[in-house]
Amino acid sequence: MAQQTENYRYFGNPEGLDLRGMPVRVLIVDDEELTRKLVSQVLRSVGYDVVGEATNGVEALEMFKMYKPEMVTMDVRMPQMDGISALKQLKIIDPGASVVMLTNENDKETVTQIIKAGALNYIVKPIKRQTILQKLREARISIYENQKSK
Repeated sequence: MAQQTENYRYFGNPEGLDLRGMPVRVLIVDDEELTRKLVSQVLRSVGYDVVGEATNGVEALEMFKMYKPEMVTMDVRMPQMDGISALKQLKIIDPGASVVMLTNENDKETVTQIIKAGALNYIVKPIKRQTILQKLREARISIYENQKSK
């Protein structure tokens, strides 16, 4: 726990800042407008820079290429292209893409697919403010640890 606390402090306060003190750029992807707005509001309130909001995997890929966010939150089930397919495509575009998935399902099969596709973490809906912040914090610590070990 001491290591995790040390890493958390390393990211500074507010927690939406990166190691240089700049806001972490996030793309939010969900077909439900209410969910997009909730995630956006929570992240902006602590200093994240929400660079875009997409409603499906196709839009997510376009916006990812355009805005090059440091992190992505993405729903699993969406029209046109689902989140797992979009995640796999994002990993081809950028193998280091940092994605936290959102899902209504907490079954073993869905979680396994999310992790195999390359997500750093996942959040089960309904979404709570503290859960969003905690899961993104865990993902950022994971990114930091991976960079540190290289």
